[in-house]
Amino acid sequence: MMRQSLPYTIRPMEPGDVPTVAAIERLSFPTPWPASAFLHELSHGTRSFYYVLLKPGASEAVSSGRGWRRWLRGVIGLPGESRVIGYMGFRLKSAETAHISTIAVHPDWRGRGLGELLLLTAIESILELGISKVSLEVRASNKVAQNLYRKYGFRFRGVRRLYYRDGEDAWLMGVEVSGDAYRARLTGLRQALEVRLHRQQRQTDVGQNDGDRL
Repeated sequence: MMRQSLPYTIRPMEPGDVPTVAAIERLSFPTPWPASAFLHELSHGTRSFYYVLLKPGASEAVSSGRGWRRWLRGVIGLPGESRVIGYMGFRLKSAETAHISTIAVHPDWRGRGLGELLLLTAIESILELGISKVSLEVRASNKVAQNLYRKYGFRFRGVRRLYYRDGEDAWLMGVEVSGDAYRARLTGLRQALEVRLHRQQRQTDVGQNDGDRL
């Protein structure tokens, strides 16, 4: 899914990813989904699409083993090194509308544009499916997320009162993603984000190399 030039990889979520995904979920939201909800989506959500974001490093075959081994570790609860640092998911609500159901990045990796990378990838994936409209809910108090969504053209559509289990309202936001103008906007946003991610990775590499010389 991701361009090879980027230091990060995004791939479809697998059952073996769920323990790490659920841990990030608990760190990210006051009313987190249980692991069983993700497993249900992966097993029965025929109109659902869930992906994980992997941190830079050696190939998964080296660091985490083959896919079936990663799946087995998750099923039987064996410990293992996970490169998953974020995830996102969306569902098809109709022939023309997709709903982004979740986006989260591990707290240690926030502030680097990775939430934006997941949002961008979700929109690009939705466009590839021929969907023209995207919706999502966001907490009324989450101004950081609201500003990111506005950057990608989302606009306020209404309030869902007491939407979250802790009683907070949700803002419903949506955007029309079809049309050449929006695609051009998306291309510009991706180019700017790629520059940012490459610059950050170069700075990280330099820092690591300096440390090796100490």
